[in-house]
Amino acid sequence: MKKLTLTLSFSLLIFLTACNTKEPYAYWTDRTDNQIQLLDKAGIKYEIREGEIWVREKDLKKVMACCS
Repeated sequence: MKKLTLTLSFSLLIFLTACNTKEPYAYWTDRTDNQIQLLDKAGIKYEIREGEIWVREKDLKKVMACCS
């Protein structure tokens, strides 16, 4: 019983840790309709923060290729 409790606790900890990972974003440019259309067309995830476009760091090369 003790082993089962320990295993369940460890599994729960791993699950919660995996769910809380937040992808880092990097500033790309000021928001324009043209840039938004290009990002949407390329299927790149982004966030708008105070009139600025932020893209996931792992997508920066993709963004440079399609939207520069």
